[in-house]
Amino acid sequence: MQSYILIVRVLNNFSASVGSLGKVEFCRGYYMYVGSAKNGIHRVCRHFKKDKKLRWHIDYLTTSNQALPVCAYLFNKEECELSKDLAKKYSFIKGFGCSDCKCKSHLYYCESFPVFRTQVVLPSDCFNLEMNSSGSLTPKT
Repeated sequence: MQSYILIVRVLNNFSASVGSLGKVEFCRGYYMYVGSAKNGIHRVCRHFKKDKKLRWHIDYLTTSNQALPVCAYLFNKEECELSKDLAKKYSFIKGFGCSDCKCKSHLYYCESFPVFRTQVVLPSDCFNLEMNSSGSLTPKT
């Protein structure tokens, strides 16, 4: 596993100040955030927590009372490659989550729940799973 797409449901339209991006408008629907998981699923699991230090752009969305992180899809693809694939199909918020690369964005919008055919992590999995040496999720022992 090299990267993930975090699915965040936005319940109602709202705006938020997002670090260096300033005021960002979020629409009701689903957002797909592309991130790196080269070091395991701990970063994925962090996204499911509401109480955290605001460190990355995505934290400003996931800590909002209008947003609900739903799940994350895992991919054996580099995060920028995955992000470029999404940019061909979905609208995005320019500059979001990509200050360390040349991508246009790492946050994409979809009106309906997006489904990908790959391994999925639910919030409850963060308590029950760990990554094995081959990069797959297995039950904690």
